[in-house]
Amino acid sequence: MPDDAQVQIILGSLLGGAHIEGAPGERCLRVAHEIGRASYVWWKYERLGALAADAPCIAEDGLSFMTIAHPVFDDLAPLSHKRIRQLLAPLGLAVWMSDHGRIELRADVFVPLRRAA
Repeated sequence: MPDDAQVQIILGSLLGGAHIEGAPGERCLRVAHEIGRASYVWWKYERLGALAADAPCIAEDGLSFMTIAHPVFDDLAPLSHKRIRQLLAPLGLAVWMSDHGRIELRADVFVPLRRAA
C-alpha cells in the first residue's frame, strides 16, 4: 500500500494533469511534464518508489512515466476533482501547485517530514 507521502503525490498529480489509465484491476497513473521539468519528473518517480514502473522517458508530451497497476488507482478513478481536493494535505497541495507552475518543488532542497515514532 502506498505511504501517506506517495498518496499525496498521487492526489496532487491527478489535480495537476496526471491521469489514471487502464481497465478496472489494471489501472495505473501516467505522469508527464515538459522536458524542462525533468528534475521534477525524476523527483516524483523516485518518491513513488515501488509504485513507479519504468524510468521516465521522452514522449510526445514531454518526459513521462507510468506506475504499476495498483488497487489504489481503482479507488481513486471514480473520484471527482472536488473530492480529491478534500483529501489533500500540504504535500499534495504543493505538488498540485507545482504542477501548475505556481511554486517549484526542487529535488535538491525538498526533504519530506517524517512522523515521530
